[in-house]
Parts: sequence; structure tokens; C-alpha cells
Amino acid sequence: MTSTSEGPGAVRKALRVLEALADHGRVTELAAATGLPKSTVHRLLQVLVETGFAHSDDTGYRTGDRVLALAGKVLYRFDPAAQADPALVRLRDDTGCTVHFAMRFGGELLYVHKVEPDKPYRMGSRIGMHLPWHTSAIGKAVLAELPADAVRELIGAGELPARTANSLTTQRELHAQLEEVRAVGYALDDGENELGVRCTGAGVRDHSGALIGGVSVSTLALEHDMARLREFGTRVQAAAAEVSTALGHQSR
Repeated sequence: MTSTSEGPGAVRKALRVLEALADHGRVTELAAATGLPKSTVHRLLQVLVETGFAHSDDTGYRTGDRVLALAGKVLYRFDPAAQADPALVRLRDDTGCTVHFAMRFGGELLYVHKVEPDKPYRMGSRIGMHLPWHTSAIGKAVLAELPADAVRELIGAGELPARTANSLTTQRELHAQLEEVRAVGYALDDGENELGVRCTGAGVRDHSGALIGGVSVSTLALEHDMARLREFGTRVQAAAAEVSTALGHQSR
């Protein structure tokens, strides 16, 4: 792309310009966004155009077809569960609990990854298992971040089915709890989905900012009380943020 005398520095500059093209199209704007001189930006843009990574017209510059083709290849091989794994393992090691990652598929919420601690018992969850929206920590964490019409589409407007004696069954109860989730940033499940099992969950976003699922820690009620589950809340939030970052989300 440039003479070998410039080396890695030139590559870094070119990558800065390419990244800035996602939001800017004029040389002046790109120079301000990258901190590079306009002459350098212009020279790098010409190289990017020649190689298909940028396109120019009367309105300015934009990313080229080669970027889209490369992104398509990357996304085809992209495995969200694999990307999430390091953060989930750290959360398991930090809490000593079973950690789950669930994703939305249309109107359903499914487990896509599970990391278990070295304990004599195993949670009954499995990859591919469906999670109810209103009785699971991940489900409530996701619902809390959705607009009212999307929540209504997922859970309806009537009475909610109980899975245990602890389940929330009225819209009023659920929406009151969702307000609490918005306030603290994480959701709790106190034996509402499965008696004797408690969970703390937080939502996960992808590269587009879309809410695509969530992360949770699960434990036996005999092992951790609700005060401890609340203490896990900030750690679950941090892990969910790590997963979001691994999936390309950039918080602003």
C-alpha cells in the first residue's frame, strides 16, 4: 500500500481512515476524525479506492464493495458462543456458578452456551433449551430493555403462565419488576423458572446495538441467598458488556 520505509505506521493510518469511513465521507471530516493531515487522508483514500476498499463519487467517499464482501465472509464464520466464551469462563471462575448465554431467535430465547463450575451437581439446562421470557433472569433482562409494544408482542397482554409457585403471573407484577431491572441493570429469578434455582441476568447487544440475548449466573437456592445473587449483579453486567464488545458492540 505504501513504501516499506513507512512500515506498520502506514498500515495503522490506512486502517484509521477505513474505520472512519463508516461515519464520514468528506476528506475534511475524515482528517478531523482520524487526526491525520488532509494530504495523508487523500493519499490513503486513493489507495483504498484502487484496491476496492473505498468508493468515491460526487458526494464524497464511502466503504467499497470489497469491505462488504470481507464482512460477509467473516460473519459467515462468526460464532457468537465462541466469541462469548472467554468472558463467560471468567464470570464462572469469579462467582463459582453455572454461566449461561442465551440468544433471541424470533420470538424465542434459547441457550447457546453454558459454562459449569467444578461442583458435584449440574444444572438441568442444555444448549438449545427454550427460556420463558417472564420467569427467567435473562428473559426479564431482555424484556426490560425493549419498548412496550415489543414486550407485549412477546408475552401478550393477559395473565402469565406459572412455572413454579414463585412465578410472576400478572402483567402488573412483571412490569413492576422490569422497572426495578431498568434501575439496577440486572434481573433476578428467585426460583420462578425452576424451584430451588436462582439466577442473575443482564442483556447483551451485537455490533448494530440490537439486543440479541443475555448472560446469567445460576446457582442452587441452598448455596446462595438472594442478597448474594444481587451482589453478583454488577459482575453479570460487566460480563454481558464484555460479550457485547466481543460481538462488535461499541458503547457510546
